[in-house]
Amino acid sequence: MNSSISTWLGLFVGDALGVPVEFMESGAFDPVTGFRPGGPHRAALGEWSDDGAMAMAIADCYISQGHLDLEVCRRNFIQWMDHGTYGTRPNQPAWDVGGTVRSALRRTQVVGASVAGIADPNSSGNGCIMRLAPCIVWNHSNMANAIRDAVAQALITHASPHSIVYTSALAHELWMGSALPEYDHLREGAFSNGGYVADTYRSAWQSVKANQSFESAVLHAVNKGGDADTVGAVTGMLAGRIYGEIPQHLIDGLMQSDKLVGVGEQLYCLAPHG
Repeated sequence: MNSSISTWLGLFVGDALGVPVEFMESGAFDPVTGFRPGGPHRAALGEWSDDGAMAMAIADCYISQGHLDLEVCRRNFIQWMDHGTYGTRPNQPAWDVGGTVRSALRRTQVVGASVAGIADPNSSGNGCIMRLAPCIVWNHSNMANAIRDAVAQALITHASPHSIVYTSALAHELWMGSALPEYDHLREGAFSNGGYVADTYRSAWQSVKANQSFESAVLHAVNKGGDADTVGAVTGMLAGRIYGEIPQHLIDGLMQSDKLVGVGEQLYCLAPHG
């Protein structure tokens, strides 16, 4: 498996591992050692959440349009939010929508715009970075386009300066497959496993740097609790890109595993070259 597709699948593995312990404090639950059901959303075994669903919505845009069409992407997001399309529970409203995402998508419907993220620093949630994998896979031959698309999809729902800084940094590092020195200052300082974009970025990198394999990194991330699904998803993207190989049992254990593998392969194979 190439590292681009591992970036894609890593998102879903980290997301699904974290869902059952989302919003819980570290140490308040039995350590996560693999997929489990339950949690605040009564997740099924291997079920992924908004992180994966929004990534699927972006992937569908690339595959159907041949590029990142922001209006199509926005409509896909709304189809997911209102009808569960692209997620694990079709024909019912999405079950794990962040407040910033929901308000921005509703705003697009009111103002008739494709993008409606606001620049308020208090709207610097991690929803803009949790869904980056398809931008990296589709643009695996063009770094500038990967970063451009990552920022463009973020602006649909997130437009604060911090959101854009961390989105572009993470996209650059995912494309390169390493922690880049020019972003070391973004990793400095204390962090929590909350929903603030800087916290998620720092926490994910801390888990990757503290471990030597994909599996140990994502388990380390989700066992911090808090916004465990999104920190897990971002860690999964980074660890998938850096380590390349994801244990087969983690791929097989995902809900809709075959579909996810197929979409990842389509993203990679249909992508433009150069």
